Amino acid sequence: MIGEHFDTRTRINMKLALDRICRDRPAGEDHGFRRSVAESIIRCALAGRTGIGQLVDAGERAVIKTGSPRHSAQ
Repeated sequence: MIGEHFDTRTRINMKLALDRICRDRPAGEDHGFRRSVAESIIRCALAGRTGIGQLVDAGERAVIKTGSPRHSAQ
């Protein structure tokens, strides 16, 4: 599915954005959480916004909707 719509650079940016959003979250390994973030990133890319910053912003918006806090870096 994803490979049909996006070039290699976009797919890499999408994976990096997903990993960046999920790595410091308590729910970051939760399938439902990751799916929600991924869906937001995919919608962003389908709209033509494929830069890493744009994709991370889309993922962050999904996190705000789910209300998942970050782990504190200590």
